[in-house]
Amino acid sequence: MRYLSSALVSEGVTDDQFLPRLLARALTEICLTEFEDAVEVADVQPLRDRRGPCSIADVIGLVEQNPASFSLIFFHHDQGANAERTAAEWLRPLRELWGERAEQLVAVVPVRETEAWLLADGDALRSALGVRWADAEMGLPAQPRQVERVADPKSALNSVMQRVSRSTTDHYGQLGELVSLARLKGVPAYQRWWTDTRDALVRLGYRSA
Repeated sequence: MRYLSSALVSEGVTDDQFLPRLLARALTEICLTEFEDAVEVADVQPLRDRRGPCSIADVIGLVEQNPASFSLIFFHHDQGANAERTAAEWLRPLRELWGERAEQLVAVVPVRETEAWLLADGDALRSALGVRWADAEMGLPAQPRQVERVADPKSALNSVMQRVSRSTTDHYGQLGELVSLARLKGVPAYQRWWTDTRDALVRLGYRSA
């Protein structure tokens, strides 16, 4: 059996509450469905020494503080409204500086904001909040892929949370455990992450099923 360790460098503390749980679940599914090897998937560990990485050098520094500790490093940065700017200011420079590191770098780039992925599964929101509202009542898109068209996912999520007088951050971790991976597969940015992660594991020597 192989042991898979991974870490997450994210933009914010709330991302550290949601993404590690979600990515660990998804990694387990990738290993079960895409590879022959039996794999023990460890929890995804957030790497953070401040509120968030302020520069590419900060990201590299966080990784260098944990040498040979992880096989995969997930770098999260929301795309916002300008995909090219995110690629030019963060993704391409980071990949160039990454060089020949043993750790495989995989980007996690939700369109607009991470909260878009939380809007993909009405059942998860209903379970976390203890409500019975229909998707339409919560303002959720009819199809998972449509979450990428929501102009302000954080505001949309906050409006639902405020109806039960609860903070969004209180439920990020729980939603990381509840959001349906099957629903997320309909979100293009998540599907890109899945493909990139699978390819990274191939480069690490995992045998495709």
